[in-house]
Amino acid sequence: MSHKVLGLEISETAIAAVLLDSGFKGCTLENQFYAPIPADGDESEGLSKALDLLMESLKPAGATCVLGIPTTFISFRNLSVPFTDLKKIRQLLPFELEPTLPMSVESLVFDFEAVKQNGGQELLAFVAEKEKLDRYLALLGAVNLHPVIVTPSGYAATRIMTRMAGPENDYLFIDTSQTHHTVYAVSEGQVRMVRTLPVGAGGYPVMRSMEMAIKRTFTLLQENMGISVNPSTVYSMGSQYHLLGRGDETSRLMGVSIKNINAIRTFPRLTAKTDTPEWEAGHMDMALSLALMETETISGINFSTERSTFQHFWGEHRKNIIVSTALIILVIATVLTGQFMRLNAKEHRLAELDQQIETVFKSTFPEVTRVVDPLQQMQVKIKEAGEGGTGLSLSGTNARVVDILDALSQKIPASVDVMINRMVVGKDNVMLSGNTKNFNTVDDIKGRLESADIFKSVTISSADLEKSGNRVRFKLKLDI
Repeated sequence: MSHKVLGLEISETAIAAVLLDSGFKGCTLENQFYAPIPADGDESEGLSKALDLLMESLKPAGATCVLGIPTTFISFRNLSVPFTDLKKIRQLLPFELEPTLPMSVESLVFDFEAVKQNGGQELLAFVAEKEKLDRYLALLGAVNLHPVIVTPSGYAATRIMTRMAGPENDYLFIDTSQTHHTVYAVSEGQVRMVRTLPVGAGGYPVMRSMEMAIKRTFTLLQENMGISVNPSTVYSMGSQYHLLGRGDETSRLMGVSIKNINAIRTFPRLTAKTDTPEWEAGHMDMALSLALMETETISGINFSTERSTFQHFWGEHRKNIIVSTALIILVIATVLTGQFMRLNAKEHRLAELDQQIETVFKSTFPEVTRVVDPLQQMQVKIKEAGEGGTGLSLSGTNARVVDILDALSQKIPASVDVMINRMVVGKDNVMLSGNTKNFNTVDDIKGRLESADIFKSVTISSADLEKSGNRVRFKLKLDI
C-alpha cells in the first residue's frame, strides 16, 4: 500500500519541498516546490507566507511530513558514557551535557546517535534551542503539517549518502549557507563528528580557511576522543556550495575531490524527473534526502514531538525487544515441541492398539488370511455369527443363549461370591444351580436378575446349607 511523504527543508533564505509517493517497489517524485523566504519584514511572517504557497501548490494533505531545519540554533557534542543502555543514556544525556552548554537544559531539546561501543558508548549529541524549534512547529501546525521527523537537513543528506556510498567509505559532507558551513565527518558508516564553521571571504580563501579549521578539528578529535577520520571524498551542497568550487575533479579540499550530491537524484528506488532549474541549482536535493529518510526507514536524529520513529523506538528498546522476542520464541518452541511429542505418543499408542486388534482378530478368526481393517472385519464376522445362529434361539421365544449369558454377566458382578454349577435352558425358563456364602446373597442374586429385561420372573426353587455348613446351595428358576 503506497503512502505520500513530504520532505520539507527550511533554510535561512528559502523553503524547498518534494512530495514522494512511496510503495513496496520504490518511490516516485510526484511534485516539488521551492520559494525564497521574503527578506523584508518579520522572519516568521515570511516563512508563514512561503508555507501557504507550498500548501496551495503541493496540496500534501495526508502526507507524512519530514522537516529539515538549519543548524543555526543546533549545537553538536562528542562524548563518552560508561554504559550502553540507550534508554538510560537518553535520560542522563542532559546532565552529561549541562556543563558544556551556554543555556539551561530546560530550554533545550536533545537527541543523540550512538556511534561506537567500546566498553561504554561513544555518542554524537545534537542539542537544539526549544524556543526556535517550537516556532517552526507552530508555523507548520498552522497549515496542518505535523512532522514526524525533525532533523538537520545536512544530517539527512549525509545519511542518504552513507546508504549510497557504503559503510566502508569515509567522507565529509559540507552543508553550506549564507553565514556558516556545517561539516559532517563520516567514518565506517557512522557520523562521527559535526562542526559548524563561519564563512570567510569569497573564493579560495574560504577553502583554505575551512581546510585549516577541519584539520584542527580532526586533530582535537584524535587527541581527545581517539576518533580518526580519513575522508576519500568531500560532498557539498547548500545555497553557497559554489564557494567550494565547481563540484568537479578540479575542486579539492584536504587533497581529495569535492563533489556535489546530485547523485542522490539517482537513488536506486527513486523514480524522478529532476531537470528543472530548481534541481539544477541544487535547491531540491536536501528536501529529497529528508523524504528518503522516511521512505527508506533510515534511523537518525529526530527532534519531533509528534511521535518517535520506529528507528528511535528500536534503538532505545532493542535489548528488551530482543529478550522478549527470544522468550516468546522459546515458549512457542516449547509448546510446539510438547504438542509434537504428545501427537507422536498418540500415534505410537494408536499403532499399538491397531496391532493388538489385529492380533485378537487373527487369533479369533484364524481362517482369515488377509487382514485389511481388523475392526471392521471383526464386526462383520460377529454380525454373520449372530445371523448364523451362534447365539441359539429358544423355541417359542426370541431369547438366545448368548443373551441369557449376557444378562447373567451384567447383573451378577464379579464382586458377588457365587459359583454357578449348572444352567439348563428350557422352552420358557432357565434353571440355574450353584452355591454362595449365605442366604442373603441368594436373595441379592434373585433381586439383581429380576431387574433384567430378558427375565419375566425369578423364583428361588430351593436354598439350603451344604453338609459342611460353610456354603448355601440354591436353585433359581428364571422365566423368559
